[in-house]
Amino acid sequence: MNSDPLILGRVIGDVIDYFTASIKMSVIYNNKEIFTGYEVPFPSTVKTKPRIQIQGGDMRSLFTLIMIDPDVPGPSDPYMKEHLHWMVTDIPGTTDSTFGKELTSYEKPKPNIGIHRYVFVLFKQKRGNKYSITCPFSRDHFNTRNFADQNDLGVPVAAAYFNARRATAPRRR
Repeated sequence: MNSDPLILGRVIGDVIDYFTASIKMSVIYNNKEIFTGYEVPFPSTVKTKPRIQIQGGDMRSLFTLIMIDPDVPGPSDPYMKEHLHWMVTDIPGTTDSTFGKELTSYEKPKPNIGIHRYVFVLFKQKRGNKYSITCPFSRDHFNTRNFADQNDLGVPVAAAYFNARRATAPRRR
């Protein structure tokens, strides 16, 4: 049995094909690292954009990061998948997402039905291909595999995800 959280969470299969990670990527919200496959207890934890640390490559290596929700509108019938929440390009290796160029602004997770996966996928851009990533015209019906093909990004170098569900309203007495 494979214990890789990307396989167990069906991120590999639903969103991306199998790959071997070659870069370490950390997803940090409010100075707290989010671990792959874990559930974020409160959506308020992720309302502001995270800092994505890239440990690997060098300053001449450039990376593209995307964050998507493959479970829109709900995990049992995700007919609108994938929804693009964030895109940052031209991130130099050994730095973090704040050094890149934000092509699509951060949209906080807001799941309505069930438990949603929020997936971060990191691609290494080909040498000399700075500013050549094309931004999709819509956040809806995004496709990670097609995006990678259209922008000549190849296979991911890192991926991570967390789960989140709709915040429950406080109960009245």
